[in-house]
Amino acid sequence: MTPSRPPFAAQRSLGVLAGVAILALAPPFARAQSIPSPLRYIENGQAASAFAGRMSLSTGSLGLGPKSGLVVGGRYAIQTGGPVFFEGTLTFLPTKRNVIDPRKPRKQPDDRIIGESDVDLLMADARLSFSLTGRRSWHRFAPHLFVGIGLARDLAGAGEVDQQLDEDDVFHFGTAFTAGAGSGVRLFVGPRLMLRCDAGLTLWQLSTPSGFGDPEKRPDDEADPLYSPEQSEWVGGYGLGVSIAWRF
Repeated sequence: MTPSRPPFAAQRSLGVLAGVAILALAPPFARAQSIPSPLRYIENGQAASAFAGRMSLSTGSLGLGPKSGLVVGGRYAIQTGGPVFFEGTLTFLPTKRNVIDPRKPRKQPDDRIIGESDVDLLMADARLSFSLTGRRSWHRFAPHLFVGIGLARDLAGAGEVDQQLDEDDVFHFGTAFTAGAGSGVRLFVGPRLMLRCDAGLTLWQLSTPSGFGDPEKRPDDEADPLYSPEQSEWVGGYGLGVSIAWRF
């Protein structure tokens, strides 16, 4: 007699049992293989940070403005559910400025400089930032763009060298409106720790002392900046800073 073949249902059951046995005996890496995604969701939408850097400043056509220097400051950021986050920054720049005497003749560019005065520039601004990777990081990096407005004020005021000038020749930085834009990148090194680097341009307006427009002090050389000085002018400063932040 020829033995009968097992029914189809029995054959299917044997196949399933064989597959289960193979998976059970296979090594872990063969049982489950997955490709990790380079994108990670950014948890903790708020961050407080401290930063330091340098600002390279233009002193204006008459050389009255603050000079370049090192900056320190703090930042607080709140991220929305999407790619936008809002920031408030407070920056301190201790530096110097040239004291210019418009009464002196000028043969060389520095002939009118009679000394320096301290500048303690405090800047506060609000920024709107846009993350290029949304609410996620790519390999822990998240580049962004930002724009902002704010105020800057010189806490030092007039110095001893300024006392050598006529009162209407003394430069006062006062309080200036600022506008800025730039870009940066965030590096998420841990669940809460973050490193960051930013580069940007800041603009503000310098007001020329009224005495610089006195016709009696006007030089004969039309190429001299003091021949026809502007009452005010916009100047720019480039900044680069790094920060360490704690997210919560």
